Amino acid sequence: MTSGLNRHQTILFLCLGLVLMGRVPCAAAEPEATVAVFRQAEVNAGEIRLDDVAQITGEDPRLVRKLQKMGIGRSPLPGKSRGIEEAHIVVRLKQAEIDPSRVAIKVPEGAEVVRGFEQVSKDEVKRVVRDFIRQAAALQQGKTRVKGIQFDRDIIVSKGALAFRVDPPQNRMLCGRVPLAVSISVDGKVEKKVWAVADIEVLRKVIVAGRPLGKHHRITEDDIQVREMDMAGLPAKALTDERDVVGKRTRKAIAVNTVLRADMVELPPLVKRGDVVTVVAEGAGLRITVLGVVKERRGRKGEMILVENLDSNKAIYARVIDSKTVKVDF
Repeated sequence: MTSGLNRHQTILFLCLGLVLMGRVPCAAAEPEATVAVFRQAEVNAGEIRLDDVAQITGEDPRLVRKLQKMGIGRSPLPGKSRGIEEAHIVVRLKQAEIDPSRVAIKVPEGAEVVRGFEQVSKDEVKRVVRDFIRQAAALQQGKTRVKGIQFDRDIIVSKGALAFRVDPPQNRMLCGRVPLAVSISVDGKVEKKVWAVADIEVLRKVIVAGRPLGKHHRITEDDIQVREMDMAGLPAKALTDERDVVGKRTRKAIAVNTVLRADMVELPPLVKRGDVVTVVAEGAGLRITVLGVVKERRGRKGEMILVENLDSNKAIYARVIDSKTVKVDF
């Protein structure tokens, strides 16, 4: 009996030794955490975290937190989806230096992640552009009317706080057909940039010839009319103030209904070569006047012309004040 017990003990010790030496297979260790992937999950950020697409449980809190924060790839584009596979999660576990044997992964067939999105309608883009033009119109002269906005598609962007910014072309007035850049931001980051074309009418008062005007005709109030016209069709340097026209003379013949430009009119000359004028010199409380003769072909108000002092026969430059007076600047 005793010897039999010794044999059983001997066999038991031998088996235990084999187990300790790794000669006899042991039962597999139980996973320390479970990752149960959802059939469908929605994400809004650009990076997918494991806890966005799965329920993670386990006895080890540190391992669970590490799994929750683990990234498993880039999110699809807004409104798009991508599948989730166990093999992909295993690769990410290894990259995160987590032994995959510690984690039980359960992925249902057809599991996928969908990127959340918002749709910005074409009407919303048009409204943003229209509001921008109305605000900008307050800073430019004339009556502004938006005749139309060309933009014909809806825009898909990520979910989040939306903001819009409209950028007009540089160094150009908002009139005629104007391309406008519309930037759409989500949570402060520009996500889409699109272009809209606005047809803008800006009515502005301009001066037109009310009758045919001959060359060097001195313009009066009866010669002109004030009309409202769309700036998109106006020539450059079109005159808008009657004070810039009345009292001046035409530089060339002008047809009726012509929009007057700055280069079409000029101040009439007040003096011409050979005219005798009073030359005035002032300074330090003194005023000196002498007679002089104009040596230039002509001189308009404010122009510097050459005048010969009749007393000294010296030529000096003086500014035209009126038809009888020039002044020496000190």
